[in-house]
Amino acid sequence: MQHRPSSSSQGFPFQVDQQVQRVVAASLVLAEQTFLLGLALQAAWVEAWMRPLLQASEACRHWHTQQERRARLVRRGIPDRLARRGLRLVEP
Repeated sequence: MQHRPSSSSQGFPFQVDQQVQRVVAASLVLAEQTFLLGLALQAAWVEAWMRPLLQASEACRHWHTQQERRARLVRRGIPDRLARRGLRLVEP
């Protein structure tokens, strides 16, 4: 007499295969989302780190431009105290 698996036990390997496929699919989605989150965090970190440097660079450039302009005005005979105010010369 051979033992035949019951109909309920025949579906068991199929159910396990389906569960494994769902776990694998969920794992792939999780890995993709984790990668994208890491990429977003890295981009935010770089932006947060670079913003003050870019602002400082712009401020430095503005200061140098003012100093060069003041020096040009002084060379043209404008008193230093007036040249520091950033006056504009209008030539006739």
